[in-house]
Amino acid sequence: MKNRLLSLVAIGATAMNTVAQTTLKNGDLLFCVSDTASATEFARSIVGSTKGVEQKKIDHVAIVSVEDDGTYIIEATAKHGVWKCSLSEFVENADKGEDGKPLLLVGRVKGDVDIESSIMKAKSFIGRKYDFVFSPTDDEMYCSELVQKSYVKNNGDLLFEPIPMSFHDEEGRILPYWFRYYEKRNMEVPEGEPGSNPGDLSRRGNVEILDFQSEK
Repeated sequence: MKNRLLSLVAIGATAMNTVAQTTLKNGDLLFCVSDTASATEFARSIVGSTKGVEQKKIDHVAIVSVEDDGTYIIEATAKHGVWKCSLSEFVENADKGEDGKPLLLVGRVKGDVDIESSIMKAKSFIGRKYDFVFSPTDDEMYCSELVQKSYVKNNGDLLFEPIPMSFHDEEGRILPYWFRYYEKRNMEVPEGEPGSNPGDLSRRGNVEILDFQSEK
């Protein structure tokens, strides 16, 4: 039953308790806050060159799909490409705070948005490979690109317009990691090219942050 309210429950050896009761609706976004102490250099470089809501270190975003047989997550990951998994699997794999709760933010998309068409569009991308170079012009997709290209207004236009991509720190200097990352791929850092990032999506005016599940 679409748009029913559900409780987000953490499942796993280190997160068996129910997290702060957060109701999820079809089309909500789940933002992952990085535990930078244990994060990969790739994840640290994402949060080092982008800005999340209230300065949260957001390194991933995924889409909630409420279906007749349960709640699922549609996301783009380096391991799976664009795929659909259960909510419990997604929560179990999220970074955890010291209290054992998943470091997740819930964002409700509001305003002129066609949720049903947006979810259908997101599902149409399932099976695509992960976009390791963050290019908006190929068939591969990264996490925020999936969101940016899936959500549409009631007239069919994209809800989230692309923004200039950021690979620089607060002082405007491109992080050394990104120079090495793209040099291995014989490419220049695509600083300023059109794209998206999960931190920016969390700060959009048409995304309402409903719950900070951990204040870490």
